[in-house]
Amino acid sequence: MLKYVIITIFILIFNSKAYSLELVMIDSKACYYCKKFLKEVAPEFNISKFPLVIVQNNNLPKWFSEAYKKKRIKPYKGTPVFIIWDEIEKYEIDRIFGYGGKDRFYKDLKDKLFAFMDTSGYSKDQFKKKYGIR
Repeated sequence: MLKYVIITIFILIFNSKAYSLELVMIDSKACYYCKKFLKEVAPEFNISKFPLVIVQNNNLPKWFSEAYKKKRIKPYKGTPVFIIWDEIEKYEIDRIFGYGGKDRFYKDLKDKLFAFMDTSGYSKDQFKKKYGIR
C-alpha cells in the first residue's frame, strides 16, 4: 500500500512540474542497517521515475563530492542516510536518517514527500481526496 502511495505522489508531481527526483542512499559495507535495507527494501524499490541510487561512503562519485563541496548536499554522520535529490536543480530536498525497518522507511519517505509537495504548492488534502489516500 505504501509503495502505491509513493508512486501516486510521483505521478502527480511529474505531471505538474519538472522534477527529476532520485533517492540517494549513502551506504557503508560495514553498516548493519545498510545491509538490512539492501535486503528488505532495495530489491523491490523499482519506481522508474524515482530511482534508488546507492553510493558507497568510502568511494563517493564525483557528482556527489562536487555537490557536497558546493553545499547542495548537507553534511552527514553515519550511515545509512537517504537523500531525496533533485537531479535537475542539483540539490538535496530532504533526507531520512537511519533505517528502522521497511514499514517505518516507507512511512518516513511518504511524510518527506508530502512535506515536499506542501512546499511546492500542492495541497495534501486535495491530493488525498483526488487519489483516495487516507
